[in-house]
Amino acid sequence: MNIRRMTAFVFYLALMMSAVARAGETNAGTPQQSDLSSLKQELISTQKAFQDALERGDAEYVRNAVADDFLSVETNGNSTGKKEFVRDVHPPEHPEPSPILYEFNVIPLDEGCAVVIYKAVFPGSQLEKYQHLSNTWVKQNGQWKLKFQQSTLNLWSAHDLD
Repeated sequence: MNIRRMTAFVFYLALMMSAVARAGETNAGTPQQSDLSSLKQELISTQKAFQDALERGDAEYVRNAVADDFLSVETNGNSTGKKEFVRDVHPPEHPEPSPILYEFNVIPLDEGCAVVIYKAVFPGSQLEKYQHLSNTWVKQNGQWKLKFQQSTLNLWSAHDLD
């Protein structure tokens, strides 16, 4: 395993362990339920808007939504930084069917950081059709920025050639 992949794996593992530890804490000092629900809705909307910008090929929107120290771990295990990620955003020549996003879960880590986890079906893709996605969003200067993203194929996805 190369050093970049190991670093990404360690970061992701630490992030998930932090989320699990926070989930197990008592409710003392946590936001009220309505505040938490509002935060979750805001982040789900932010995530959907980001996915829509990717679909449209809106590189400027993506550039503004991604943190400067962004890291993505792709389905093949390769990691990508902001520059490479934004460089690959282009308006589609032949628009594909819109992805289906479902089973959203938001794990707040603190008031300025949360992980958005969801599943997606990308109808136009052959080998990467079904995915689990985890995105870490941080609030910087009042705006949510995507800091970390990991895409994982569902077990059956690589063999679904419909």
